[in-house]
Amino acid sequence: MKRLILLFSVITIFSSCSVIKKTHIRDYSERIELIKTNFPEIYELYRRGEVVINDVYTYEKDGHEKVHINYYYR
Repeated sequence: MKRLILLFSVITIFSSCSVIKKTHIRDYSERIELIKTNFPEIYELYRRGEVVINDVYTYEKDGHEKVHINYYYR
């Protein structure tokens, strides 16, 4: 029983530490500006119609705001 409680508490601690709060960007102009600034090569592929961008979101890591995109090639 003690092992089960220990296992449950370890799983709870690890799962609570790995939670990342994402802020999804819905405004088109803000999305494009973030992509241009942070991913210029992917922005050029997007302009040429070679990739489709599904999602753009920001999150905080090590005290700095980071930008992440989900995209795929056509």
